Amino acid sequence: MSRFIYKTLTSEHAEAWRELRLEGARDFPLGFLTTFDETEAIDLDRCREILGYHGMRGVFAGEALVGFCGYRPQQLERIRHRGEIGPFFVTRSRQGSGAAKTMMAGVIAEAKGNGLAQLELFVDTENLRARAFYEGQGFEHVATFSDNLRIDGKPRNSAFMTLRL
Repeated sequence: MSRFIYKTLTSEHAEAWRELRLEGARDFPLGFLTTFDETEAIDLDRCREILGYHGMRGVFAGEALVGFCGYRPQQLERIRHRGEIGPFFVTRSRQGSGAAKTMMAGVIAEAKGNGLAQLELFVDTENLRARAFYEGQGFEHVATFSDNLRIDGKPRNSAFMTLRL
């Protein structure tokens, strides 16, 4: 039995989720589209609203939220077989503990249960630890997007990765 629990985040998790987002944006900027300042500008009411859309999943150690992942199944008929994940983040103190594997297993099981055929994500090409994790979970590098985003005005490339379910 896993010592971590995977579940959908709700508005009651807003404060803990906001704190993890701040940690991630500050300490792991290659893993987030938003800057630390943009993340910090999002207040608790907005966090509650975002979590009210039910598109964020979390991994818990007991009652403590230790990681989160966006999960967005596509809704349009022609792409309904696909789902996007990200951001995907586990607090530094729980990295390597199995929390990320528990969260990814939860997302994959949920996606399969929703009838999806494919999960997709983007990851900075230089975020080697994240890329290795995703590859270890069965994701394959499909394409590289040049200048997909810019950090401090510098172009960054992103790997587009997919997992066939």
